[in-house]
Amino acid sequence: MRAVKLRSAFKVLATAVFVAAATLGLLWAVSSVVQPKNNQKEFGQVSEAANGIFGEPGRSLDAIFIGDSEAYSSFSPLQMWEEHGFTSYVSATSGQRLTYGYRLLEKALRSQKPKVVVFETNSIYSPIKPDDAVLSLFQNKLPVFEYHDRWKSLDAQDFLGKPSATWSDPLKGFVVNRGVNPADAVNHMTPSSEALPVDVANRQYITAMVEACRANGATPVFVSTPSTVNWNTAKHNGMSELARELGVDYYDLNEGPDKVPIDWSTDTHDKGDHLNFDGATKVSAYMGKLLSEKYGLPDHRSDSAFDRWNASLERYKQQIAS
Repeated sequence: MRAVKLRSAFKVLATAVFVAAATLGLLWAVSSVVQPKNNQKEFGQVSEAANGIFGEPGRSLDAIFIGDSEAYSSFSPLQMWEEHGFTSYVSATSGQRLTYGYRLLEKALRSQKPKVVVFETNSIYSPIKPDDAVLSLFQNKLPVFEYHDRWKSLDAQDFLGKPSATWSDPLKGFVVNRGVNPADAVNHMTPSSEALPVDVANRQYITAMVEACRANGATPVFVSTPSTVNWNTAKHNGMSELARELGVDYYDLNEGPDKVPIDWSTDTHDKGDHLNFDGATKVSAYMGKLLSEKYGLPDHRSDSAFDRWNASLERYKQQIAS
């Protein structure tokens, strides 16, 4: 009787394993089809500009910026190239959670060996729901969970081609916005002893990201860009504590010795939520000097191997002049 029960249990287990393996195999097969075959929107790529980093030549970037819209509104890699000669890219997305930032960083570190990775801190406070973490894991391993809607636009290339990344954003992930909508900054960064803690899940993700940087020879750096809407003293205090615990350099551009002189009547396009081009110019000037002098990022401006950056700079100048 016991032998019969064991055989029955084994059959059930074997069936379950077979079904699970078949399901995973099917998901993998479908994933290979729906995954974009290039890193551009026309191929179905989401977050095109952030994923443009994968079109940069391998081991060509000195610094990488990770974060949400605060990052791509504040850091101009081509301005920093013009003023200091190091290469960088902003891999940032609107409303970015650390779950997605981790995926971008992990993938970028496979082909790039930056000296510094800058984390804009607003996304470190963006809440992560349990299902966000699970979904991100599945999307990372099985792209069908992220690109399931692409079945409507599949073509022969999707069935026959292999994924590649041949495109890079002309502005290296920076977004130019020249609008002006003043902010009320009267109570911005008023003194307080309150420290807003970082949630457990967020802490786990940013710790893993810091460790990934160090494992790949990159120095992690935390930076809080100027924002009257998204940043305050309680967040500053909480981030200062986290940075100390992780042994990460932290620069708050809203206050103290690292404060960037933002004019909130002219340097924001949405009442202090994000900087406009004038505000970003000030932040990029500060960050370029900091990264060049303190972290020793190299000057490639006289190196012909980086002529493409000079060409990109000329196009950038034409765009911002128009």
